[in-house]
Amino acid sequence: MSERVLSEGCTTCGDVAIPMRVADIDRQTGLALCLDADGAGTSVETALVEPVLVGEVLLVHAGTALSRAPEEARAR
Repeated sequence: MSERVLSEGCTTCGDVAIPMRVADIDRQTGLALCLDADGAGTSVETALVEPVLVGEVLLVHAGTALSRAPEEARAR
């Protein structure tokens, strides 16, 4: 699934999921603070990919982690 999301984008809006690194996790809310390649942070819903660890790279679209990033996306 992750390769498809990276290459084709969302079938609803056309956006592409972006790799984001988990910086912090709020287990009570199920949200993680994730950073993009530029260091910009955003809250991300992690229910679809639980359990999540700090340092892990996730593919994020519309504020939701869809999967763990493939190896080539983790190197970014």
